[in-house]
Amino acid sequence: MVSLAEHTTGDGRLARGVRTRRTLAEALIALLEEGDPQPTARRIATRAGVSLRLVFHHFDDLESILRDAVRIQEQRHWHHIRPVASTLPVDERVMRIVRQRATVFGATAPVRRAAEHLVSNSPTVVAELMRGREWLRSQLAATFAPEIGSRRHGKARLLLDALEVATSWETWEQLERLGRSPSNRRRAMEVLTRAVLSLPPPGGES
Repeated sequence: MVSLAEHTTGDGRLARGVRTRRTLAEALIALLEEGDPQPTARRIATRAGVSLRLVFHHFDDLESILRDAVRIQEQRHWHHIRPVASTLPVDERVMRIVRQRATVFGATAPVRRAAEHLVSNSPTVVAELMRGREWLRSQLAATFAPEIGSRRHGKARLLLDALEVATSWETWEQLERLGRSPSNRRRAMEVLTRAVLSLPPPGGES
């Protein structure tokens, strides 16, 4: 039978382990945000103020730290992506969609850019980027369901594809490269989205 003292000690050890894992994952995020595209276990340990041995005591490999870092990023930022009612006026829906994405893209930009360097070696990053795209696409499909649903299958898919491009991270990043301010990036994405929605269906079916 486990004594109260042993149980309390075990709980304390578990709590410390959880805190240490979070500290290491946050150190990885901080390094990515500071411009280190591929942090090593040693740099993560140094940034977290712990020994290198402790890193591998809590994680089997760097991929495990990435999985925890992904969860932290979701907790911090992705709650901003919320449903937008399809019954709202089109301009209101466009504004809300773009503002939500601008908030998330702006906050996660350094880590998102670093992710590009990790894609070739990290199944976690590949899966997370895919999941994020699917999440954002599903939000567009629900928000603009009336406009998408009014078109036949091939043209509906084409409209959704165009909406995805207009409101994507890649578009936000291209506007950043052009030197546009966040407010101008938002306005440009709103213009693109409204333009896509206002275009008549192309002739022919996919």
